[in-house]
Amino acid sequence: MPPAGAHSPEAAMIEPNQTAYILKVTRPDEAELSGSLVMFYAVITTSEDEALAVVRQAVKADAVVKPTGVRLAQQTASALNLEAGLARAL
Repeated sequence: MPPAGAHSPEAAMIEPNQTAYILKVTRPDEAELSGSLVMFYAVITTSEDEALAVVRQAVKADAVVKPTGVRLAQQTASALNLEAGLARAL
């Protein structure tokens, strides 16, 4: 495992056919005043549909995952140390 703050060689290496997508996840949570918890996830994939599938696998079954239409720049994805195909909560 690389030292804290170090980038692994495959981290944030966005290939020409890949994009870093931001997705919104909402799930019921009685502890929240609104009754639901909202989080955002980032994932590098080749399509928004693939990004949705990756995030759905990473969150609880009662969560609703929706695309935001927002994409991250290569520089931002690198700063977040994102890895292709892995969902990262923001």
